Amino acid sequence: MTARFLYRRQFLPRLARIVGDAVLRRDTRDAAFVSLMGGLGDLVNAFPTLDRLSQRGSVDLGTGGGAYRALAEANPHLRRVYAPFVYKPIRRAHRRLIEVTLRPFYRSVVLLDEADSRWRTRGRHMAEVYAERCGCPPPKRGAVHVPDAARRAAASFLGEHGLDRFVFVVQLIRRRRPERSWPLAHYQALYRELRKRLPLPVLVHTVGSDETAVPKGCVPLASADILTAAALIERATLFVGPDTGLTHVAAALGVPTLAIHLGHPPAVCAALGDNVVLVRQAGPYADPALTTPEQVLAKLDHHLAVKA
Repeated sequence: MTARFLYRRQFLPRLARIVGDAVLRRDTRDAAFVSLMGGLGDLVNAFPTLDRLSQRGSVDLGTGGGAYRALAEANPHLRRVYAPFVYKPIRRAHRRLIEVTLRPFYRSVVLLDEADSRWRTRGRHMAEVYAERCGCPPPKRGAVHVPDAARRAAASFLGEHGLDRFVFVVQLIRRRRPERSWPLAHYQALYRELRKRLPLPVLVHTVGSDETAVPKGCVPLASADILTAAALIERATLFVGPDTGLTHVAAALGVPTLAIHLGHPPAVCAALGDNVVLVRQAGPYADPALTTPEQVLAKLDHHLAVKA
């Protein structure tokens, strides 16, 4: 309980740092401060808006640590990244403290994280909501900035495994989030059929998954930072994954993406882009097992037929 209490208040020392920077550097009066924890996909879908916002003046971002920080620090349109900047959005006192503390130093302070859970029922994509709050037009897809160092790391991995053209699949199974986890047997059936339809090796990303075993004939990727994973996805012939951060990364990079949408309504958080083929479940939060490998493969067959 104490750890959770402290985790949700990591914005407090960051606030002091932000104010200190503003006082010392005196360069925030024409800048905007934007905060977004959300998910990695939310960050990816917000980047086009933040990039456009930076055309009006500098943008400083408060976001989560780890992968969030890495994605944000790779974005050349952000001046400063304060991370981990983690608070509890439903606490009005937290939101008010951030706004009151930073408003004297910034042109605008925009907190993009929702103040309640009703966003799931509003039927508007979060990318559109973020853009509206920042006074920008909604983006057609997200954005990811892949640094050269990540591309070199990806090239090294591919060279070690003799990979050129390949399919990238995210196998993400989390027992604590069963409503967003596709069954392992479904993944295994998918791998078998992918090899039949596409004579390509299958690279399986299992970072963060409770089930990490992959069948013979697949190349496991059990350890990779978010930017190296993005650089690998960038070189994939096809990407397949559930509604997770890397699926939004693939969509943002323009890679042909087969998105198996599980969990929240796709109208509010599906991967964006003309390169995305969406596999819809029966309804929001339906049993993921009801979305079958056959449905996914039917979408793939249609996509391949259209390309041919």
